[in-house]
Amino acid sequence: MAIAAYRNAPDLAREMHTAIGRHTDKSYDWDAFPGSRGFPELDRAQMRYIGAGGSPKVDDPNTLKPGAFTLSLIHQPVGKYAPCHSHEVVEHFLVLDGALTVGWAFGEDIIEAKLGRYDMVLNQSGRPHGFRNDGVGPVLMSISVGSGSPKPPVYVCHPRDGDPERARRFGAAPDRILALGRDSDDARQQQFAGYVVRYADRRPVWQAGLARLDYIGAAGAPPAGYRMEMIHLPRGVAVCGYAQASEESYFVLDGAVTVGWEEEGDSAEQRLGRLDLILTPPHRTRWFRNDGAADAVFMRLSGGGEGEEVRFEPA
Repeated sequence: MAIAAYRNAPDLAREMHTAIGRHTDKSYDWDAFPGSRGFPELDRAQMRYIGAGGSPKVDDPNTLKPGAFTLSLIHQPVGKYAPCHSHEVVEHFLVLDGALTVGWAFGEDIIEAKLGRYDMVLNQSGRPHGFRNDGVGPVLMSISVGSGSPKPPVYVCHPRDGDPERARRFGAAPDRILALGRDSDDARQQQFAGYVVRYADRRPVWQAGLARLDYIGAAGAPPAGYRMEMIHLPRGVAVCGYAQASEESYFVLDGAVTVGWEEEGDSAEQRLGRLDLILTPPHRTRWFRNDGAADAVFMRLSGGGEGEEVRFEPA
């Protein structure tokens, strides 16, 4: 709907409209990361929703202002990679399509894990890591970092250092690459395994007619600045309004979700489709329901780290 249609709408409806990122209104930026310029093997594209993430393009007028976290999509073609680097904050990758190889550096050793659809890794702050597409199709993933204004990445091994093949291996010699083993007694393996979340291993908690799958939180990777869960919302299910002290985002992965806001007796609603997002400010009463033709899935990101927990009540 055109912005002009909101000129005579209540203030809450106008504010809600400006808090939504529509996938169809956005485009991919193939020049989002200065460290990749001049190196075609590093090609990847970013679509920004909340903040700029690891890109310096913080002045993008089409992205929502970040608070405790950012959110963007990354499209990585077959054969491309991101060299080993670190951040001063946590960063998670949630794979939406394709298969992604992620590597963590432990000195001269690299431990690699392969992630499929709806698998996630939460990269520790300060932990050198990289990712690579060894599959037969492009990877699409969502990336969030635990700061509205993260510092530029610090590269550990980059192809500009003179050895592109070593950079592709995230800095390891061929005989220093290990596959992630969850049953290993190696402390490094155990540490990495605690930050890799497999969709197939999630055990849903059913509440108010919907299923909650913890990704970053008590039953997932350790929270550090924000929490993340996946919500499976069957047709016809709705929750009552609730509020929390931190900002919160819904990012629709499948189906359609109707979201609502309420403030001082006024209310507004919008419907979100696949890869649409809404960012709700702190203390705003909000709700959601599925009045579509199929079940829906969305990612729920919320600030606050280990603090606040929400219990949904059926509407």
